[in-house]
Amino acid sequence: MSKVTRTILAIEDVNFSKMKFEQAAASEYSKYMDMSFANYEQTDGQLSTLYFKTPLLDYTMGGLPPAKDRDGNEIEYKDPSDRAKWRCYLGDSVNDKKMHAKISELQDKLIKDRALIVGKKDEKKFELENIIGESSITDRSTNESKTLHYVRFNFRVDRASKEITTKFFTRKDGIDVEIPIKTVSDFESQFRRGEFRYRLIASLSKIWKQKKTPGKYGASFTVEQMLIEMRDDVSSVNAKNLFSKSQFDSEENVTSVTKKLEAIDMSKHIENDDDENNGDDDENNVLEGALEDAPENDDDEEEEEEKIKTTKKSSSVSVKTTKAPRKKATS
Repeated sequence: MSKVTRTILAIEDVNFSKMKFEQAAASEYSKYMDMSFANYEQTDGQLSTLYFKTPLLDYTMGGLPPAKDRDGNEIEYKDPSDRAKWRCYLGDSVNDKKMHAKISELQDKLIKDRALIVGKKDEKKFELENIIGESSITDRSTNESKTLHYVRFNFRVDRASKEITTKFFTRKDGIDVEIPIKTVSDFESQFRRGEFRYRLIASLSKIWKQKKTPGKYGASFTVEQMLIEMRDDVSSVNAKNLFSKSQFDSEENVTSVTKKLEAIDMSKHIENDDDENNGDDDENNVLEGALEDAPENDDDEEEEEEKIKTTKKSSSVSVKTTKAPRKKATS
């Protein structure tokens, strides 16, 4: 057997017309889905799993499935590892548009090859679960609705231990340092929305179709590595240690602290309740990430409903406007 060459390609260099799909078949890993592996034809003609690298993306919304609903109630997951997913929202930046264009190519390829994946006789019984999802938000100040696009990814999780095995790195001064993250809580304790940019190395890990008909079919992405770069244009008041000691000793101390606060660009300060609430409201539905990701797991919607013990809410979301003269940091 010849050696298979595995190459990591920048997503803009991937030619999705070279993806080779096979008909999904019964799998020991799922009672509800048939599966197959997707292969990519390399330049030397060999077939292997596709590994691609995303451009640098801002983390301003999306991300991990929420731990709480909009009313502050805990969302009950069957297992904490069920939150080991990532929703990548795509905006208007150059890198976002580049990512959107390439994933659209894959989506078109999956539609074109539907008969190969689900079988010719069942071709009309299945439709694609879109790789690029859509959600709608409404700006209360203008009452205008805006459509947002996103791509779903799964972190790699060990079946036995339920620990995340995706590798995480932070980059500082051009050096990548691995950081130990085994759970979603580990990630949340170290990183906050709006404070960093990231890149993913992901694999097109499987092609699936539901056993029931009529049904859906689709593809799943697995995050192999995540590189995090903290944003230099974002300041945190806490990071300045301005209040590590009592500042009530004298008027001189109070004046000194006030001057320091004025020196900080508060338009780039993101650690405030208003911004945090806005981040939650930006999710088109606090359960949508968990419920819509069901086809990417080994079990379909029937099993996923057992994992989440709460009622799915309306899919419309309102974006709050803040009266304070502070704005979210922009890239």
